[in-house]
Amino acid sequence: MVLPYLEYIQRIFYVVNMTSIASLQSLPSEFMVQLSDTMIISLEGEQADSYLQGQITVNVNKLDENTARHFAHCDNKGKTWSTGYVTRHLTKLLMVTNEDAGSHSLAQLNKYGVFSKVDIIDDTQLYRAFFISLDAAKADEVNTTLSQLFSSDDLKRLLESDSSDTVSLQKIESEYGVAFFADTTSKGIIVLVDENGGKQINKLAETQAVNCYSQVVFDAIQIESVHALVQGDAVTEYVPQMINVHALNGIDFDKGCYMGQEVVARTRFLGKNKRAAYSFKLEEKVDITPGDTLEKQLGENWRIAGKVLNVASLGNETWFIAVLNNDTTTEDLHRLADNNAITCYPNSLPYSIEQQASNIVKKRR
Repeated sequence: MVLPYLEYIQRIFYVVNMTSIASLQSLPSEFMVQLSDTMIISLEGEQADSYLQGQITVNVNKLDENTARHFAHCDNKGKTWSTGYVTRHLTKLLMVTNEDAGSHSLAQLNKYGVFSKVDIIDDTQLYRAFFISLDAAKADEVNTTLSQLFSSDDLKRLLESDSSDTVSLQKIESEYGVAFFADTTSKGIIVLVDENGGKQINKLAETQAVNCYSQVVFDAIQIESVHALVQGDAVTEYVPQMINVHALNGIDFDKGCYMGQEVVARTRFLGKNKRAAYSFKLEEKVDITPGDTLEKQLGENWRIAGKVLNVASLGNETWFIAVLNNDTTTEDLHRLADNNAITCYPNSLPYSIEQQASNIVKKRR
């Protein structure tokens, strides 16, 4: 496909001044990433809240202007169309996800949105997306730039808050855009701003005020954090709990009806989920593709354990997420089915995948 000239120039602009990196351990404390695989779906209108409330796994009615949430968007069988963040910007609700999954969600939202007073639009081109490490956001030059886009008091509140023990992620907004905690193991914020705001942040990379990296670095950070994204054949393959969305506080089991709720709830309350997402790190660059099969060692034999979901290859290491049995431990040896010389152990999960108690009480006769 031939890109329109302006979009082509924009994409070229976005890849200049990028610094390569051998491993996540090599990341400086102050850095940022230009996010090129981000899709932003906006919903606006009289029934935007009620419509999205019936579509995603979190309670939109309780989503205020100071918070963002992880979410999943499912089909009527409870299988995941997309995962990501949902937040507000002025009069809009924003769903922030990856391009592949987002295109599926957008099509499904518009399929039923015609029956509601809501405008559902791919607003990706209106925003420039960045991940900025917490230390970089606090550094003088970066902080000065961000203070031109957001209230200084709001920015200070965001950077000094702690979202680690809360359901919601702290967020601020202005006419230029929004910024919220990414909830990743490498602490940082996601910033979505308009074109002018994007130019101001890009100047930080041009003047080398902060090291700037390409999307693959954020992909690796998300994999290290076990923030699973669906793409390709994995779209509509997994119930949200199979990719740990509940562990990110991305499912409100006590909310009203939404697409796939019956399956999502039954998977929980009947204890039917036996799968979970785990991250792996290989100390070399390896050719791995989402959908590749992973095998687990059992004595002298190997058996199929699951599939690779997400991959990020840096200079000297490869990160990937695989969906496996949820009783997998860090002592379970795995290998790639198509390259059995590559063996690896899963990393420890950065959170608990145990289901939390619910206010719902099941009544049986």
